Amino acid sequence: MNGLDIATLSEIATSQFVWAILCIGLLIYVMKRTDQRENRLLEHLERSNESQEKTAIALDGINKSLSSLESRVDRIEKVSFEREDK
Repeated sequence: MNGLDIATLSEIATSQFVWAILCIGLLIYVMKRTDQRENRLLEHLERSNESQEKTAIALDGINKSLSSLESRVDRIEKVSFEREDK
């Protein structure tokens, strides 16, 4: 194996330096994945907030339309009762 025997490879594999490098590499990988996940969650939260704002605006419009309709019905009933009294 070009000068590397089993004992040397075993010593390298069990050295603390190799394990430290592997742990640091794993930590960097996990941190990158965490950042990506956090960014995706924040984007989703922003889209959800925008959707909730649109829903609130729509509900406000529906509420105004319903109030207007109720006042029209009240006026029609008032006129109808006035005609019945005559």
